[in-house]
Amino acid sequence: MLEEIRKFRSFIKSKGLKYTPEREKIFQEILEYTKHFDVEDVYLSLKNKGHKISKASVYRTIPLLIEGGYIQEVYRQNGRSFYEVTLKKKLHLHFICIKCKQVEEMIDERLEILLQKDMKRKGFLPLTYHLEIFGICQRCRQTG
Repeated sequence: MLEEIRKFRSFIKSKGLKYTPEREKIFQEILEYTKHFDVEDVYLSLKNKGHKISKASVYRTIPLLIEGGYIQEVYRQNGRSFYEVTLKKKLHLHFICIKCKQVEEMIDERLEILLQKDMKRKGFLPLTYHLEIFGICQRCRQTG
């Protein structure tokens, strides 16, 4: 994690911004997430751990983390944006139920190989990507 923190510090400074202990705590907290999260999740987790970080600081840090390629917005639900850590994460699909808003992930190396091959053939350099499939989950179809 020290290498990621060093790179994040360098990224923040390259933007002409101040690297603060609050930004570092937010960054460290987010790197620990393995599931989707929103600003409220980050804020409450830090607050429960005794850190005095405002929700506004979390909101201001999220766009920097997106721009730096550390996280990406995955989906929106009830007016809230949900994110995931992109560092060291394989390409995957999100199946999003439009009724209950449940999100399931699918990782398939064949898909990644296919996309990498096509991007290489076209000379395309991806910065970030995510795939979403919207539909109705099995539970909602059975109850609905």
